[in-house]
Amino acid sequence: MNGIVAHFQTRISNFALDLSLALPGQGITALFGPSGCGKTTALRCLAGLQSATGHFVIDGESWHTRPAHRRAVGVVFQEASLFAHLDVRGNLEYGYRRTPAPERRIRFDQAVAWLGLSELLERDPAQLSGGERQRVAIARALLT
Repeated sequence: MNGIVAHFQTRISNFALDLSLALPGQGITALFGPSGCGKTTALRCLAGLQSATGHFVIDGESWHTRPAHRRAVGVVFQEASLFAHLDVRGNLEYGYRRTPAPERRIRFDQAVAWLGLSELLERDPAQLSGGERQRVAIARALLT
């Protein structure tokens, strides 16, 4: 199967997460749920930023013991750290220009269109809402 198949458990203080999921190998997937239900914890486990017991299989290959820096997984944290001195276009281009062309997975205009950023490209981060800042951060992660 192409995609991500995972079943894992983790515990943080008095919070326990037991998760099974199967995700497609392409596209954008979103996790929705109430505050405190484990969305961020699940993503941190998949990215290798938090330990968990269980298994992760990505495109048929076991990733459970693979260190975080060897996982081809992008993570956008809830606090979008944008460069305040650059407008949205500058924030997006910063990492994109530094990524060698053969390693780029999507085009700049694709990321802008997917996340509805065309009207925001000339704005400074201080002029954006929290959701807009997060969309810019997601586009930046996709571009690098």
